[in-house]
Amino acid sequence: MEYEIDRFTEREKLLIDSFRVLNSDLELNTVVKNALGIMIGRFHGAASCLVLVDMQDFSLKSYAMKSGDQGVIRTLPLRDGARIAGWESRSNGPVKLDLIDPDGDYFAAVKNTLAVVPRVIISAPLYAGGEFLGLVQAIADKADGFAGKDLNLFGVITERIALTLRNAWILEEAIRALEESRSLYEVGIALSGSLELDELLEKILDNLMRVVRYDIGIIYLVNPKDGSINQISSRGVPEAEIGNLHLTIGQGICGRVAETGKGIIVSDVSANSDYIPIKPQTKSEMAVPMKVDNTLIGVFNVESDKADAYNKHHLELMNGFASLAAVSLERARLHQERLSSRRIEHELSIARRIQMTFLPPRNPVIDGVDIAGLNIPSAEIGGDYYDFIPIVENQYGIAIGDVSGKGIPASLIMAAFRASLIAEIRNNFAIRAILYKVNNLLYESTERDKFVTAIYGVLDAKNGIFTFSNAGHNPPILRRHSGKIEYLKEGGIALGAFPNSEYQERPLSLESGDIMLFYTDGVTEIFNDEGKEFGVDRLLSVLNETCRLPASQIIESIVKKTREFGSAKHDMDDLTMIAVKSL
Repeated sequence: MEYEIDRFTEREKLLIDSFRVLNSDLELNTVVKNALGIMIGRFHGAASCLVLVDMQDFSLKSYAMKSGDQGVIRTLPLRDGARIAGWESRSNGPVKLDLIDPDGDYFAAVKNTLAVVPRVIISAPLYAGGEFLGLVQAIADKADGFAGKDLNLFGVITERIALTLRNAWILEEAIRALEESRSLYEVGIALSGSLELDELLEKILDNLMRVVRYDIGIIYLVNPKDGSINQISSRGVPEAEIGNLHLTIGQGICGRVAETGKGIIVSDVSANSDYIPIKPQTKSEMAVPMKVDNTLIGVFNVESDKADAYNKHHLELMNGFASLAAVSLERARLHQERLSSRRIEHELSIARRIQMTFLPPRNPVIDGVDIAGLNIPSAEIGGDYYDFIPIVENQYGIAIGDVSGKGIPASLIMAAFRASLIAEIRNNFAIRAILYKVNNLLYESTERDKFVTAIYGVLDAKNGIFTFSNAGHNPPILRRHSGKIEYLKEGGIALGAFPNSEYQERPLSLESGDIMLFYTDGVTEIFNDEGKEFGVDRLLSVLNETCRLPASQIIESIVKKTREFGSAKHDMDDLTMIAVKSL
């Protein structure tokens, strides 16, 4: 191998060495530092610069390095609208710029930040997969700084820089998405483990910091009687200001959120007349409402010492955490009420309301498909769940699940399962990957006797294809229009039972008249006075009798038959079904 490398030209050795450095570490900051170092080292420049398009909010971020600075990365202070040398040539490949405007913003930024006077710049756009990522530049402080042959070599290296940057962004996004879903899931699990308000709110603030950086975090509670807004938990607030965190509805940014019921992002607090200062370093703020059953109970607020620190993605995350905070508060109120004789009734009522908010409010309308779902809760809180999840046009996610056990813990584990499932669906992973990730989150966060049986699949209504994976759940029944019966068994074991469980997925082709029936064990495990079970055979019989009816009427017929069959002596479980009929 050494003999073969010795045969390479100096230019080839240069490229090999550069590519080796770039691929040594895909952590984004390291890739930026390595790219800047290569620009300086390979082209003997006085400095180098990367101007990148931020993939979250599409703002421009600039990174620069000076020769001899031992890898120190600096940020060029380029204001919005500043003219960047080489920007106009971003569609033309590598260019050499000999005339740098000494009065321009870019010239001043390089000179003042790096103490380098830019005389010649070679600049190239960064494209990967047809996507424009930004510019990379080598900067010389002498008029003869770069030779003509440098331009071609520069273009080859920048192509690899673009590819490495894109891979680093993809890796960082995947890690960030996993951290976000894990944090949301862990907060949801925390709700099932304790009713102590202070402990729960501390966990919420801790987990929020992992995905949304803040210097001040405050959770406010609204008093509907007098319209006051008072903080009940906070981080980073100066000691002298803690006693002053009292507002009224409509006062300040948080009061405005309480008034409108809508979240707010303030990129520059100094330009917002509603802003009430807590400490002078604050530059930006974000606040969202906390609601239970559409009733405002508080406001969740974060502040940052950085300007323009928050974007729409952060707002979505905050809304998720605010929902969990609202559940914490509602359960804490229930904790106080349990001292009275109505303790159990109130707890079950709130838990049921929380559970019902996670179920679809109505059946979706999908061209070519008749679809209906139903959940009939039992007297005791259970862990049944079903959902219809819009993915892209003509594609819907269909999910049904059942948590082991009963009561508040089962209900909240179901809520946490739903949150993690939807978070992974939004990452556009394959079905088997979604269940693999959800399984590990459940396994790491629940007791060993807790698990979830579930089915998740994607219905492509336009092409008549349903792709699914069954995680230990009752196999759905597929009744073909010819009367042939199939069972949807492919998948794997129950979620949360074992770590790193693998799941298979199977596509089904649906034709007109085909019916899929999903159900939980509350449908079949109903007993009559003689102790006989309703069972799958009776369920099939009802399905055959009603196959020509609309999906909703098929479900109603099954409910009627189970109620006629069941004995009043036996406790009824939650009854949950989905019927999908191809038209």
